Amino acid sequence: MTYENISLAVDSFQDTEWMFFLYKDKTGTYACVKQGRLEVCHSEEGPYPMVIPCTEVKLVVNGRQYTKPVPVSMEDDVSLHTSDEIQKGHWSLTVSEDGLEAILKIKPTLIIHRKIRDLPPNRILKLEVEEEKEYKAPFTLDELIQELSLKGITYGIDWGKCSEAITSCKKGKIVIARGEPAKPGKEGHVELLFASKPKIPIKAEEDETVDFRQRYVYNSVEAGEILAIKHPPEIGTSGISVTGEIIIPPTPRDVVLAAGDGAILTKDGKRVVATRPGRPTVARRHNMVKVSVVNELVHNGDVDLSSGNIVYKGDILISGNVTENMSVESNQNIMIKGLVCAAKVQALGSVFVQGNILSSTITAGKTTDFQKKLLPALHILAEGLQEMAVSIQHLQEERNLTMRDDKEDIGPLLKFLLEKKYSYLIDAVKVLRQEAMLHEMCAEEIEFINNIKRALVECPLTVNNLSELLQLVQEASALEQALTYQPNTEGNIVALSIQNSKVIATGDIEVVGSGCYISQIQAGKNVNISGVVRGGTIRACGDVYIGELGSKGGAVATVVANPTSVVTIGRAFVNSVVRLGGRSYRFDREEQNIRFRMDKEGKLIFVNL
Repeated sequence: MTYENISLAVDSFQDTEWMFFLYKDKTGTYACVKQGRLEVCHSEEGPYPMVIPCTEVKLVVNGRQYTKPVPVSMEDDVSLHTSDEIQKGHWSLTVSEDGLEAILKIKPTLIIHRKIRDLPPNRILKLEVEEEKEYKAPFTLDELIQELSLKGITYGIDWGKCSEAITSCKKGKIVIARGEPAKPGKEGHVELLFASKPKIPIKAEEDETVDFRQRYVYNSVEAGEILAIKHPPEIGTSGISVTGEIIIPPTPRDVVLAAGDGAILTKDGKRVVATRPGRPTVARRHNMVKVSVVNELVHNGDVDLSSGNIVYKGDILISGNVTENMSVESNQNIMIKGLVCAAKVQALGSVFVQGNILSSTITAGKTTDFQKKLLPALHILAEGLQEMAVSIQHLQEERNLTMRDDKEDIGPLLKFLLEKKYSYLIDAVKVLRQEAMLHEMCAEEIEFINNIKRALVECPLTVNNLSELLQLVQEASALEQALTYQPNTEGNIVALSIQNSKVIATGDIEVVGSGCYISQIQAGKNVNISGVVRGGTIRACGDVYIGELGSKGGAVATVVANPTSVVTIGRAFVNSVVRLGGRSYRFDREEQNIRFRMDKEGKLIFVNL
């Protein structure tokens, strides 16, 4: 077979295994690659080794390039050629929309270096190459500087990043310049000095016992309280772009503060102040904040464990009942559409109960007599306690005792001084205690009276140190000052009926239903009970009208009034008592339509109407 015929035959074969079978010989026929050159060995008779080219290698045999397997003899002129491949990169420089960054995008130039791989002898030799990749920056530093100049990028250039971009030859984005962003100012805003919710849940600490009656704090304010403060906008600072342009910060938005009902805006427009007690509210619309004070708190339903006690500085309207062991307190008026049962209701204004009052304590207004009696006792206590504290300190200094030890007991000295020199302090405490029993006081006042009673009357020996005594001095002075500047208020009470309760008002008390049963009634002005009074005591500084006093069973009911008062009784039973000034009258028989008054000589007279 001639060379040309073999070549033609090989061209027609696609499968190298068939070519291997066709030219299989037991003689040493092979081809190999050493240092980029093809070496061939075979016997004179053949067969010839087969060389299979690859796409990366140019195989030239006797001046002809072959792309398919070809037999090669030792007499053939064979050459192998490879070439490097270059994949050209590209780059671009852009400025971000906000002008704060210059971004360099890089795709490096790729150069693939190839050389023919050395291959061991083989009858069928498939050519292979070795590749080595080289990356180069697609630009020079001068080209980058020129592009920076063309783009007008002059500020915040990071030359270290520029150098890194050239040397690292990595694909990606690099920020090579950064500007200074504008710092925005602060928008005008309104600071609310009250909680926006009408009632706030009270969270008990882990070591506290939960009182389910004290579940909420009802949001309310006094007249004169500052409700809101306007904070004006603050201008921001300018920035600079990478092209050197000044970046103006956005103009901060201002806010308008307005006052609604029950509030007033100060002259400078920066504060809203309450003009009446009540619940503060806020309404927002666009850039306006409007603060108002709603005078009335409306509570739908009963006052019970689910609602908690209600303490509010404005008017209170309760659509249901006030249930057992609950309390309602207001600095204004209270309207209760249901009944009050085993509860406490206290108002500096008036109290209106459309239902019955059962086993409860109701107070309205702040009594002037209460303050007149309490203030002298408090003044005596404050001054006397201070003087006694100084005496105890002097006595201990004379005995060479130090007060630095907080565990030093002063109880014996305190008891000695109370017995020998300051016994009048005990009398003052008794006055306080008596007034506290007759009038409703807040929790802090009651706690103070109990503490001072324990220290001076019940257990003076248990007082450990002088600081306890000085604390009582401070509390007495604070309470005296609070009562001195507390305005007197007149409050009325109106109810359907009263049973087994204590009802106190600085103004009038009116019972429009069946009457009063075994209750203590005390009015700063008039008492008007259209129904019956069965047991208990009625006290009034003004006139008294009672439909029926006492009972057929002889239950004692007493009316106590001032010498200037007029007491009118529609019907009175035996053992009922009427007392005007120092004079009293006890009914020894049933009477009807009786009017009592004092004459000019101070005698108690009554007229049968």
